[in-house]
Amino acid sequence: MGKHRHGVTRFFTSLWCTTSDDSTLADSDDSTLVEVDAVCHIKRLPDPVLGAIFALNKKADPDSAVERVVAHVAVRWRVCALGLPELWSSIDAHVHPQHQRALLQWYLAHSAERPLDVRIGLSQETWNTGEGRQLLADVLMQESRLRSLSIRADFLGADDALRVALRNIRAPLLDHLSFILLEQHESDPDDIIVGTDFAPTVFKHGVPRLSVLRLQHLKNALYPPLNSVTTLHLEEYHCPPMSSARLKALLHALPALVNLSLYGDMVAHRSWPELYLPRLRSLRSASNAQIGRLLSALDAPALDSLVLKDVHSHELGYVLNRSPGLRLPALRTLTIDGPLETSDLGALFCQLVAIEELRFVNLDADDALALIAHDADNLLSALQRVMVHRTAAYAQGISVSVHADVPWAVSNEELNRVDADDLFMQLRTRRTVALPSGKSLL
Repeated sequence: MGKHRHGVTRFFTSLWCTTSDDSTLADSDDSTLVEVDAVCHIKRLPDPVLGAIFALNKKADPDSAVERVVAHVAVRWRVCALGLPELWSSIDAHVHPQHQRALLQWYLAHSAERPLDVRIGLSQETWNTGEGRQLLADVLMQESRLRSLSIRADFLGADDALRVALRNIRAPLLDHLSFILLEQHESDPDDIIVGTDFAPTVFKHGVPRLSVLRLQHLKNALYPPLNSVTTLHLEEYHCPPMSSARLKALLHALPALVNLSLYGDMVAHRSWPELYLPRLRSLRSASNAQIGRLLSALDAPALDSLVLKDVHSHELGYVLNRSPGLRLPALRTLTIDGPLETSDLGALFCQLVAIEELRFVNLDADDALALIAHDADNLLSALQRVMVHRTAAYAQGISVSVHADVPWAVSNEELNRVDADDLFMQLRTRRTVALPSGKSLL
């Protein structure tokens, strides 16, 4: 790829075009750069360079469907792209629910033996007709090539069906596993899930390269071997809450855990045992009523980044009013999204003296900035940068990246339906506010 990149540079430096008519250049109605079936007149562009252009474009924008990209180029360019296996190794079959198998088979036919990133959706209708079962079987036949597997299902019993299908699958290249169940379970709201056994129920033969795991809080979630997992995304679901002891057991079953995201309120209102996570470097919490108790119990000497999304003052009161307070000596970046009172912000800042970068999201930061400026020498004395982020109402017309398996496209009308926990990290507006002592607001 390095040779191809240099070849692209050299080619465009000395590019000259031979055309049958000057009107076929760009900006003309007959331009071969936009006319799908026109003959390409750029005769000197060799196939390896064309392939490099497509490959680099795919790398820069991995979420763009290849079939959409190559539909807008000249015939010869399409032929070249069709023969480039790396363009066809990322398969988002879920975007065309009625044609998932056909789309999957097309990609498989053109991806040669490249590692595969696959996203599929399973519905009750297709499962009952057998189409969904066959789709899953087609994917699992490529087990030796699977690098990423994301499955969305919208019917009861999907977890049991997948547990059976994935139990003995060998996936030596699998790096990312995501399973999201959209159907609700009926349960007693007074129940608490207390089990602490996280022995593998899928991929029992091992997934040595698995590093990213995205699951919902389910009583019988699909747990692969956890030894190599460095990133866990755990999301609330329509299940009873788990005990804090269960969460502790799960996190301790992840010896390599570096990044943790907890979305939703999934832990019962009970006492918390001490939670020692020596490798944890990043913690993201969203809409978690137990975040104060979690932070009070957490001992994470290497934690560098903390994101508090949809956090309220009463949720942090538990940790702000207790001794010894937060045990996060290495924390350098703090992101706050929520209506925190100024007094609680001050108490939080007093416990996080090593903060170098502070981000405010969806909140009027004026009071917080005034608080910092008022006591700049003693409050957050290590602070280097302050940023203010805005989302949703301020985000019209901005294109953002969200979870790969979010099924809807981002548009002005859809912004409120996008996973806000992903959205807010992508949007940034800058405000000009002078801070004393050489501190800057970017």
